Amino acid sequence: MKNKVTIGFFLLNLLFIAGCSDYQEKFNFTGTVGEILVEEEMLIIKEYGGVEEGRKDGNVFEIPVDDVERYSIGQKLEITVFSNTTADIWDLDNMKFDIKTVEN
Repeated sequence: MKNKVTIGFFLLNLLFIAGCSDYQEKFNFTGTVGEILVEEEMLIIKEYGGVEEGRKDGNVFEIPVDDVERYSIGQKLEITVFSNTTADIWDLDNMKFDIKTVEN
């Protein structure tokens, strides 16, 4: 009986820990591909309308992608950012991205 309680408690803790690491939507933005870093499999995206909240010339984000050849310089994208942490930092180890092409 004691083993069953111990195993049940252990499994309950695992479910709790797994539930805490879910990715939650943080924000989304629209931007253009400014640079493609082929070796790093990374896009450099400049956000539209980022002047009020960020840098004078707009916010710039590094976004990892699986296939850089799907993208081109100047392409408009809508990015949804998901994170599994509550910290307000740009930490690629704790982020996932949903990238959609915006038609001109």
